[in-house]
Amino acid sequence: MLEFWCGNLKRPRKHGSVKNQNHWTVLKSASLLTVLISASAWGQTVRLTTPVNTHYHDYSTASTMVSRNDVNNYWISSSSPSIISVTKGPATTGQPTVGGSDNKNNMREISNLTDELAEASLTTASSRADHGRSMDGITSLLSRFSKVLDLGKVVREIETSVMTSVSCTACRAGVGLLFHYVHSGRTNEEISLAATKLCINLKMQTPRVCSGIINLYIDEVVEVLRGVILDSNDICALVVGETCGKQNSPHLQWNVAFPPIPKPPVHAHIEPKSGAPKLKVLQISDTHWDPHYEAGSNADCKEPLCCRLSSGPVPPRPHLGAGIWGDYRKCDTPRNTMESMFDHISRTHPDIDYIIWTGDIPAHDVWNQTKSANLEIIKDTVDLFMQYFPETPIFPALGNHEGAPVNSFAPPWVKNPRFSIDWLYDELQKEWSRWLPATSRSTLREGAYYSTIIKPGFKLISLNMNYCNNKNWWLLMNSTDPTDELKWLIFELQSSELAHEKVHIIGHIPPGHSDCMATWSRNYYRIVTRFESTIAAQFFGHTHFDELELFYPKEDPFRASGVAYIGPSVTPYFNLNPGYRIYYVDGDYSSSSRSVIDHETWVTDLGEANRIRAPKLTWYKLYSARDAYGMSSLSPTNWDDFVMSMYKNRRLFNLYYRFYNKNSPVAPDCDDECMKRLLCDARSGKSHAREETCRPRPANLRSSRDGFSTNKPQSRMAMIFGSISSAMRTFRGPFSWAGTVL
Repeated sequence: MLEFWCGNLKRPRKHGSVKNQNHWTVLKSASLLTVLISASAWGQTVRLTTPVNTHYHDYSTASTMVSRNDVNNYWISSSSPSIISVTKGPATTGQPTVGGSDNKNNMREISNLTDELAEASLTTASSRADHGRSMDGITSLLSRFSKVLDLGKVVREIETSVMTSVSCTACRAGVGLLFHYVHSGRTNEEISLAATKLCINLKMQTPRVCSGIINLYIDEVVEVLRGVILDSNDICALVVGETCGKQNSPHLQWNVAFPPIPKPPVHAHIEPKSGAPKLKVLQISDTHWDPHYEAGSNADCKEPLCCRLSSGPVPPRPHLGAGIWGDYRKCDTPRNTMESMFDHISRTHPDIDYIIWTGDIPAHDVWNQTKSANLEIIKDTVDLFMQYFPETPIFPALGNHEGAPVNSFAPPWVKNPRFSIDWLYDELQKEWSRWLPATSRSTLREGAYYSTIIKPGFKLISLNMNYCNNKNWWLLMNSTDPTDELKWLIFELQSSELAHEKVHIIGHIPPGHSDCMATWSRNYYRIVTRFESTIAAQFFGHTHFDELELFYPKEDPFRASGVAYIGPSVTPYFNLNPGYRIYYVDGDYSSSSRSVIDHETWVTDLGEANRIRAPKLTWYKLYSARDAYGMSSLSPTNWDDFVMSMYKNRRLFNLYYRFYNKNSPVAPDCDDECMKRLLCDARSGKSHAREETCRPRPANLRSSRDGFSTNKPQSRMAMIFGSISSAMRTFRGPFSWAGTVL
């Protein structure tokens, strides 16, 4: 007899395993389905005890078991090797009785499903030779659960990175099932076969996508799950986010240390004088160039990426197929659109001072990506940049799609050469070195991040945001500042502060996005608020939308201290127009702030170009931030005022939302809940912290708009640090500071 108390009293045992446990075990939001599969596979009898009157159709997670105060015992007993019956109260062989005909029907359905599940899973456990046939029974059963789990919604949430409890339930069930197979002695091939059948029978994706993705990930996932010390609750809290609970595991909590140098006084923003020199900066992000795009092909397939000859039957009417310049549906950027945009930019903006290129180069064919194909598209895109901008400095940042498989970036402590990321970092060093100084090579080779001097007194730092990516499975084993990137960032910023340099930071995944791990994001947030006087601007991509994130220091939580600009994507994936961003930055003179003075978003009307089969694309300026929003400056304070004003001004928000979608005619409507979510996103430079970053403001709030100072002048320690900073700038080893962690 295995007995489980379904509640939230304490953490479950490692992996939630049921093997050889003959005592009470707490299941915290554990999947009933995983319990049944595991228990029946080991031929065990299971009793589930819950302090609630549970509706069986809500039995997907224990967290849904919230109702009344009486205590009910639910028995799942095995009367034969192939039968599991569900009863209420004392263990009997009869059918369960719960008030209400709907509940009876639900329980009868669950009972029937568990009977079939037991038979299939017991056969699977008893005979390796019949593994495939047995899994057919399990997957047939699970497909009948798909309506309850709503896996179609899960897939949509994964695509949009907007997660709800539906994804949490599916995550816990999936991770629990993977844990069961990994720890039951199955080979990688058997696990791959089982997972593929589940994916296909649950209709999560087409057979080739299921097979392709699982074959790409299986070795990595098994390697991680065999070594991870987290359970399914911790894993899903990390991957899914706040809707799946807090990331409370001590293994996910860590802090970077700061040098013992106080934060300098913060001064009010001073707008550059009219006529002051400016720099013109181009941001290109998320090109997702698809070399296999085919006009006229199926643009409405059931896969993550369409508009290819392999995407299924060609539509009977030509206008229903993929457009000649791209498509609003799940399709990436064709070559002719890439060339049109680069040609337009080179002709319209011949005075660009430098380019920031914020990642995501390969297409979204995530089931079919290879190292060689990714390297080829990286090289081809570099060649395109060199063709149109041969003399312009270009500063790249690494995207999450450059890995193969996508999101896979093994830190240096992963010693198995099969999983090494050297194949990518070696090529990036070769391709990017044409634009970067020799001093950047050590960190570029080690972790795909670097710093460089743009102008005297003006530094650019490019971060590898894949070490905050919660879809990077390797971070489940150890997420503590991989490659010491954040410690290195502190060192670079402290050196710049002491040298009176201004800094721009670029990266791919925005630090406040749900795809960024909470602990990494929290540490980054501490860094950028500490060095707010040094960091003049931040630039990211990844979301494909036109948006921003704000930062607020802990000591003055309603005063915006920094802004991260999130540039629009080139790819139309999906429901978007292609676009790019132009920034005007305070230019070259002695007191330059290097702040962003204004920015423009340029787009093309993809739908109209396809409708009239235009021989060339027309690119136009969609808006200027200062003109469209009536802002006197783009200081963090003014951006904060703008965001807060949208809560009460729906017309202003509608304008922002139109630009957010790059003027797409097929963008979905945004109701009040959508509006609150997007405005909260804009206030959240810290991920998975909405209760903190989006809390209401006091009615009588008077923020420190003109700056503040609670710090003493810099100590002699600052001078000592400054005397050695230049010698350490290219230091590769682990970083540590004398002093306490702040």
